[in-house]
Order: sequence, then C-alpha cells, then structure tokens
Amino acid sequence: MIYLDKCFKKFVLYSTLFLSLAIFTGTSEAKLLVVGTTEHEALLAKQVGGDLIDVRWIVGADEDAHFVEPNKTFLPILNKADLLLVNGQDIEAGWLGFLLADGRNEKINRDQEHYINLSEDATILPYTAEELRQTKFYTVILGMGLGKTVGNHHYWLDPANEIPMIQNIKKALSSVDPGNSKTYESNAQGLMSRLEEKIKEWDAKMVPFKGKKIISYHRDWTYLAQRHGLEIVSYIEPREMTRPTQADYTGLANRIKGKEVSAILLTETQRPPYVNVDSIRDLAVKFHSKLIILPDSMSESEKRTDVVVYFDHVYEELSKALSHP
Repeated sequence: MIYLDKCFKKFVLYSTLFLSLAIFTGTSEAKLLVVGTTEHEALLAKQVGGDLIDVRWIVGADEDAHFVEPNKTFLPILNKADLLLVNGQDIEAGWLGFLLADGRNEKINRDQEHYINLSEDATILPYTAEELRQTKFYTVILGMGLGKTVGNHHYWLDPANEIPMIQNIKKALSSVDPGNSKTYESNAQGLMSRLEEKIKEWDAKMVPFKGKKIISYHRDWTYLAQRHGLEIVSYIEPREMTRPTQADYTGLANRIKGKEVSAILLTETQRPPYVNVDSIRDLAVKFHSKLIILPDSMSESEKRTDVVVYFDHVYEELSKALSHP
C-alpha cells in the first residue's frame, strides 16, 4: 500500500478486504474462522485445518506487511475470528495494535489465549544494535516494551522454521476444537513429514553455492542465506526499514568494489516508488550480478497455496540464478 498513490489507498484497502473475505467461502457454522496477519500464515493454517476451518488474512502476498494502514474495514473479520495468527516478532507492530484496540474480540488481543504467536520455538536471528539504531521500527517496539525481545521477523523464510509454525497452529486448533484434534494432528504430521524430506533435498541443492557472495535489499533473506552458507556482504537498506538514499547506493558501490557478488536479492513486494529498482539494477550491472526477485509468501492468486510448492519455487529460482556465472 505504501507503493500506491494516496488517492487510491482506501480503494485498495477495501478491495483487498473484500477479496480476502471471498476466499474459501461457503462457511458452515461448525467451521473455525482463523485469521492470519499475513496470507502465508493463513494458508499454512489451511493446510493443517483443511475443510474444518475457513481462513482469512489482512496482508496479501503482494503486499508488504511492514506497511499497512490500520483501517477499520478489517475489523468485522477480526471481531468474528476464533484464532488470530501473528508473526510473533512484530512485523505488524506499526498497525496491528491499533486494529485490536478498536475491535470487540478480546480473546484475540495480545497475550490472550487465541492470539497465536507463530514464532514460538522457531530459530530467531537477532538484529544488531546498528541495524535498529534510530529506526521507526525500533521506536515502535520500544514504545510497546518489546525492544529487548524482538528478533528478525522474517524467520518463516527458513523452511525449517515452518515446522514449529505448523506445530503452533496444530496446538491452537486442537485447543479450541478438541473434538477434531486427531485430524489436526494427522494433517500436521503429514505436512511436517513432507517438509522434512524436502528440506533434505533443498539443502543438497544449495551445497554448490555455499560461500557465494550476495547482496539483499532488506534483511528478509538473512535466514535462507545463513542456512545455506551464502555470504551477505551488504544490505541495500542501511538499517531496518530505512529507505536508502542515493548516497547510500554510492557508498555501497564503493564498499563492494572488487568483490565478486553473485546475486542481488529482492522480494516481489519491494517495488517502486518505495524501492528504487532502477538503482538496484544499476548495481547489478556494475557488479556483474544476477538480480533475483523472489516471492516471500505463499499466494492463493499464484496457485502456491502449499508450503512445499512455495519453497520448491523459491529454491528453483534461486539455484537457477546462482548457477549462472
């Protein structure tokens, strides 16, 4: 939404809500309503809950979860939610609290039983002090009393972290719907088994690229890079969620001069006007690097509603790009 003209913001917000409400329709009264702050979380829950649940989300796969206006058009669905799935490392810090404060569903408020922290038991990488220094994100989380507890909130981009996320969803569903706990357990176990087998395959696929140097625009691909031994020599954003200036681009070019950078990574949501893609393309040309634009979410519209299919796509695109000199 940050990328759109101001006059279209409300239109897009309303459209997004109505499209989200249209997905997985035909709700019966017996079904649980599970709301994810992001489409990725909601679609993961759908794989565990199957036909026993309906899912909705606030932030679609084509949107940046950092930048959402806390518009009251989201309140009707939140007020009906049986469970609210949240990132847990406060990617939603700038807007979710405002929505919940305006809502009437106390059971999904922060730290309540039906407010589900999907990062529990996930491996979380810390931000450095410099990455957060004088950033709006850090100001917000300090104001919420979270400054010492929040890590890098892009943890779902390590496929191994999907395992505890699935477990957290299974526990939550079983807690509010114990009569169907065996189904949730079976679905979760089947999905985790598939993931564990595929993780072995993906890890093997990435072995040839260990040690390759890359640049990431944002600190989102940190988890994947660390998992596979890719060296992030620099981020384009000077600090978390801080838009780089032309001086930052120039400084980056000087710092990286002489280093062999294989690729520059962007996500599909990082686009103009917030992200200066032309400057990034210029960097890629300057460094003889491949510019890789990857999705950071499952997507109903792109027919990637299975977490294994999603990561298959990510690894296929990444390995293909890194294979080229």
